Amino acid sequence: MKQRYTTHTTFQIERIYRAAPERVFTAWSNQSAKARWFQPAEVFDFQVGGREFSQGGPAGGPVFTFDAYYQEIVPNERLVYTYSLDQGDTRMSVSIATIELIPTIDGTKLVFTEQGAFLDGLDTPEQREHGTKEMLDLLGKSLGESNASSFELVSRRKLDAPRSLVYRSWTDPELLAQWWGPDGFTNTFHTFDLKPGGAWEFTMHGPGGADYPNRNVFHEIGPDRIVLRHEVRPHFILTATFEDVGGKTEITFRQTFETEEDYTKLKPICEEANEQNLDRLGLLLKGLKS
Repeated sequence: MKQRYTTHTTFQIERIYRAAPERVFTAWSNQSAKARWFQPAEVFDFQVGGREFSQGGPAGGPVFTFDAYYQEIVPNERLVYTYSLDQGDTRMSVSIATIELIPTIDGTKLVFTEQGAFLDGLDTPEQREHGTKEMLDLLGKSLGESNASSFELVSRRKLDAPRSLVYRSWTDPELLAQWWGPDGFTNTFHTFDLKPGGAWEFTMHGPGGADYPNRNVFHEIGPDRIVLRHEVRPHFILTATFEDVGGKTEITFRQTFETEEDYTKLKPICEEANEQNLDRLGLLLKGLKS
């Protein structure tokens, strides 16, 4: 007889969208708008007690069934629904999902919280969280966020260190202060609150003696991804992802500016500065390994 077991978990994901809460809410509440980023629904009854039902999957199977019921709707602010996910005739999980929309100066902060019971190992919390992140990225593209890619600088580097050590170098303030910034810069950290919504405040000291106050707010913290927003001008979103590649780590460093003016002005400076930043990280890691 197959052994049955249940894994209970809660995970939370945050995203910042440059769109008003009303637009983000419409992307969830309007059937045609939601179909642009989510599996098109066969049943879509958006009201408290209403049902959303859809089926889909790769060619040749299996078929996955999403069956949800709306429990609370506060227009432009909050949405709560319960849902089950089946593979064929087998139930994989049952969850409650809460979406909170919080106005910001530049748009909307979306907080997605899922509390789930994952059944018999057919799906895992890690897989579900990863899939949900991709889903919320698609939501951003449907809102026009993909246009931001034209204001984005990307640096990639394969580092000769395990992902856990690279992650530690980003999340331990004593280590981070040693390598953050371009060549010749040093740092004095004032606040480092490593959690979604937490602030990282510091002063960068230039090689010529000038001081540069900085304030970042963390949006997402995880072993494979850190996202923060630079809260002083110039405004940008910084996303660092960490991928394990045979015991080494491939890091992708994305700096997405919020205006074309800032992007055009700073691109020649930041392209080189970001590469120097990763050079300094590599040297720190080499020292830590030795």
